[in-house]
Amino acid sequence: MFQAIFFGFLYGFILCFTFGPVFFRLIQTSIDNGYKRGILIALGVTVADAILMFFAIFGTSYLPQLKYFDDFISIVGASILFILGFVSIFKQKTQIIYPTSKLSSFLYYFTSGVFLNLLNPSNYLAVFATSAYLVAKGMTLNERIVFFLFSLLATMSAESLIAFYANKMKRILTGKVLKRINQVAGTIFIISGLLILYKQFF
Repeated sequence: MFQAIFFGFLYGFILCFTFGPVFFRLIQTSIDNGYKRGILIALGVTVADAILMFFAIFGTSYLPQLKYFDDFISIVGASILFILGFVSIFKQKTQIIYPTSKLSSFLYYFTSGVFLNLLNPSNYLAVFATSAYLVAKGMTLNERIVFFLFSLLATMSAESLIAFYANKMKRILTGKVLKRINQVAGTIFIISGLLILYKQFF
């Protein structure tokens, strides 16, 4: 059981530093809008991971058995990344209107984290491949549950720290540097969207 705890935590921590679209979205939001909103994205990402892990552990019988479902997910996920990418590259701060009420702000940033994770087919592959590997290594059901639970704990903890320290950096960043960060993040979003489409259709 100790191995499940240790490697689960390590697995979740390492996944946070794969420098994908979620990572850059988290940093961008924390710098632009505060670490609390970054933590909301981290919470959404964690919930999305929990959903994928549930199906990976207990089977895929509840997943939609629809023709072209993977294609649909890929197109929607890539489209969201393209939108985020172009907005990040070309946006002017005065032109962006973010939710102001607590509820709308929560929903906006939380669902950003959820959908960025769920609409990336690579996450499905990673979670289900990991689950299959654990089964092949002889892990019991309880051990796999513990593994993924500590993975979620590590993910939430690491991404919360990333959000906190990214916001701290804002004090030493100039407007020009912030603009470059947004442009880099936007470029990563667009490239990630293209990779999703390429992997799915080519």
